[in-house]
Amino acid sequence: MNETMPPPPPPLGSTAPPPPAGPPAGPPPPAGRPGLPFENPSVSFADGFVETVRLLVTRPREAFRMMDPEGDLMRPLLYAVILGWIGIVASQLYNLVFRGAMLRMMANQFHGASFGGSMGMAVGMIVVGPILVIIGLFIWSGLVHLALMLVGGANRSFTATVKVLAYAQTSALAQVVPFCGGLIAGIWGIVLQIFGIAAAHETTEGKAAAAVLLPLVFCCTCIILLMLVFGVGLAGLIGLANQG
Repeated sequence: MNETMPPPPPPLGSTAPPPPAGPPAGPPPPAGRPGLPFENPSVSFADGFVETVRLLVTRPREAFRMMDPEGDLMRPLLYAVILGWIGIVASQLYNLVFRGAMLRMMANQFHGASFGGSMGMAVGMIVVGPILVIIGLFIWSGLVHLALMLVGGANRSFTATVKVLAYAQTSALAQVVPFCGGLIAGIWGIVLQIFGIAAAHETTEGKAAAAVLLPLVFCCTCIILLMLVFGVGLAGLIGLANQG
């Protein structure tokens, strides 16, 4: 009976096979993150959207800990467009209603032209609203991610920052509140961004707060400086006109 002979050992001095490749460089994928319902393909579009809104409204820290910081951006961007557009529509409608009430208190000769201009501007904002949301989202994400890198908290990619800020658009729902909706949405949005940046980048909420607030301080400073320059220039022109 023939027996299978084992393969002969490699000759002395032969080259050993290379060791298996190690894990790819970069931070390891987050463990135990099921992802938000809106990104789950087994959940319907409407159910996933509503459940994600509910989680971000009632349990924002937990919701952002569930979020996968990497992956496709299509669903997060769609979420941001829907919520951001709702906020734009609400704010523009309130603007028309309250401005119309004020204009009715003014002289009739000013009513038609002013209200027509306001109506056209509001319709234009509603139509281009989704595009403005996307542009604003990427610009703000770039500023926040840059600030996060400066404070040493950027432990994930730019994609993670975009996804956080996209889901932070949940705060736009506050725009449906008349008068103070914009203020509520602004403060709420900052809080959601801080929670989300800390969870997605696995950093402290202090560094996340610095990353969100530094661009705000920078933008406000630039606006104040521009107003001062404009004011000084205008005062100089008025002085020259009075001298003439």
